Amino acid sequence: MPFPPSMRIPPAPALASAGLPRRVREALDTVHGLVFELLVDPFDRLLPELEPRVAHIQDRGAQHAVGVAYLDPVQMLQRRGRAFISRFMQEIDEELAGLRAAPRDAAAAADASALRLAFDDLRLVDEDEVDEETEVRAIALRAESRAALPLQLLCQRFAVLAASPAFDPSRLPVGPRRLSELLLRAADASGFGIGLRVALLQEFDRRVLAQYPAFAEALNALLAQQRVMPGLSYVPLRPRPRVAPAAADAIPERERPLTGWTPQPLAEADTVTFQLLQELLAGRRTLADRFRGPGQPMAAARPELDTEAVLGLLEHAEPASLPRDFEGMRQWLLLQARHQRGQAVALAPHDADTFELLGMMYAHIASQLRAGSSAAGMLDQLRVPLLRLALVDPGFFVRSAHPAREVLNAVAETGAAWHGADGTDPQLVQHLQRVVDEIARPNVDVAGAFRGAVQALEAQYQALARRSEISERRHVEAARGKEKLAVARRRSTAVIEDALAGVRLPLFHRNMLRQAWADALTLAHLRYGEDSTEWQGLVDATRELVRAGAGLAEAPAELQPQAEQWLATVGYHADDAARISRILTATVHEEDDDAASRTELALRLKSRARLGEDAVPEEADLPPRTAAEQAQYERARTLPFGTWIEFDEAEGRVRRRLSWLSPVTGNVLFVNLRGQRAGESTLDMLARRLAAGTARVVTAGEGRLVDRAWRAALQSLRGLAGGSQEAPA
Repeated sequence: MPFPPSMRIPPAPALASAGLPRRVREALDTVHGLVFELLVDPFDRLLPELEPRVAHIQDRGAQHAVGVAYLDPVQMLQRRGRAFISRFMQEIDEELAGLRAAPRDAAAAADASALRLAFDDLRLVDEDEVDEETEVRAIALRAESRAALPLQLLCQRFAVLAASPAFDPSRLPVGPRRLSELLLRAADASGFGIGLRVALLQEFDRRVLAQYPAFAEALNALLAQQRVMPGLSYVPLRPRPRVAPAAADAIPERERPLTGWTPQPLAEADTVTFQLLQELLAGRRTLADRFRGPGQPMAAARPELDTEAVLGLLEHAEPASLPRDFEGMRQWLLLQARHQRGQAVALAPHDADTFELLGMMYAHIASQLRAGSSAAGMLDQLRVPLLRLALVDPGFFVRSAHPAREVLNAVAETGAAWHGADGTDPQLVQHLQRVVDEIARPNVDVAGAFRGAVQALEAQYQALARRSEISERRHVEAARGKEKLAVARRRSTAVIEDALAGVRLPLFHRNMLRQAWADALTLAHLRYGEDSTEWQGLVDATRELVRAGAGLAEAPAELQPQAEQWLATVGYHADDAARISRILTATVHEEDDDAASRTELALRLKSRARLGEDAVPEEADLPPRTAAEQAQYERARTLPFGTWIEFDEAEGRVRRRLSWLSPVTGNVLFVNLRGQRAGESTLDMLARRLAAGTARVVTAGEGRLVDRAWRAALQSLRGLAGGSQEAPA
């Protein structure tokens, strides 16, 4: 242990009486001691130094409080400082003891329900609560950013102790946020007022949590010594290095694989002007007039309705009375204007073009949405605000990074068919719904509302990317562990088969080696590695077991207990381990060697799950790869981690992120937009699907959903109008 226990460490009665497994309780006992040694005890020694710092605090507590709340902060600290520290350790003790008793699913559900507060749930918040919560958030943010990697490893290790998914840093029992909250709880229980509580919290941050990275590293090392994920490590995912192609063969930026969590707007998209759009629409109308029948006269000219009048009708319209499509809204506006003016009117050409362009864009977006997604309802809410904005700001159509297009794309992407229902983040959807509700409010400044929405969404997308990366990281670590298990399994099989080569051995003895003893070798390879003396000793023991079973030599006296110990370590029952070890060393007793007992033992072994059995993928009986498949195989091997690949599945097109591939087993791991595991495949199967066209690599040039819809609308216009220019990206 790097830090020997101190005689001053207080007892942990809650932890001692908690119904936790022995190993978990022992690990948490060491955590409890280290927290006291490195965090609480140093803070306890600082309390006398804090008295001058809190002397100026005019702390009277809550205005309705009486008695001890009116004492001088220095006197409070002198009288109750020792009780405060004891209560702080008691809170930590109870927090660790409840590691499994209070599942965080309930806390997560509570957090989710908090996002759906009704109006009746709202209340006024005391300034004291705001001050404390703000201070805790700021402290947690600073400490978590300074110790990001060791804190993430602690979240994984505590998940093992809690037998639950990985902890969020904000809910980690020994994380900066929980420690700050427990300190405030102890200070409140000690009768300290708000001023003294905040002062103590600030000093705890400045003098103790400043050393939190070292504490997190020490705690990780301590848990590793306790055999809690001893080999856990994290190396940031980076694209694999490739030889830079020659200038003539350089891949254009638009054709590079998309590796970001969300696509970005392309700068070269802003090449179309609103005047060009009007010309394309005019060309389409001219083409429609050519096909008008000779008996169908042209409509008589009507007075034009100016833009201000259109905006006035839209601002005073009841949302429920408006149609749910732009053509219907146009007809509704003309009908309302006719009722007001007493004669038929027409929209101004640029206003009519706005209706038509928005209708085309929405039609293409709708074709990319998943059935039943919440994005459809939000898009309906945005129709009127977008129309009001586009009527006065044609830049919506010509600027790919326009705030309104950013919001429109954010909403549409949550319902994109290729992400599937499992790729939609519920927290992001709830936040988007609140943003859309704000934009759709009557008489709101739509331009300002869209700009504010973009700023609010930035933080949400950053949080989503962080959550996705953390989730993806967990699955990659699991895949790497599975790869290590597969390597160990293959290596143990190779050692056994090499020892059996050229040796005549009874079939039952061979099966014992290939099943039970293979598990022992696999575990040894995982624990100690290829170059360890333990592994080399077991390789030599395997040869001795084969020679003893074949009658070529007598097994050494220490071989049988050694084999029995290893089999018991793997998890075999003591009786079975003893019996198998005697069979392997050819020292089995005659009374245990009858056919019935052997059959019974063989059946038990057959029904037993093998160590690493699922880690080695089954080799599919497939024909050799064609030239096209081999070319795709070589291409897939060089794809950077994070590449998005679109697959044709029974439910439609789905996008999956290539998070990791094993150069040893050829396994490929895919996750969805939330970083959740979405399936595994092999490099060979991926290459075959790429060659067959049922999978394709998503490129950066495709842009976002709204940009793709806009390009499709432009291409449709150009095709109908006979335009020869290329559609802007």
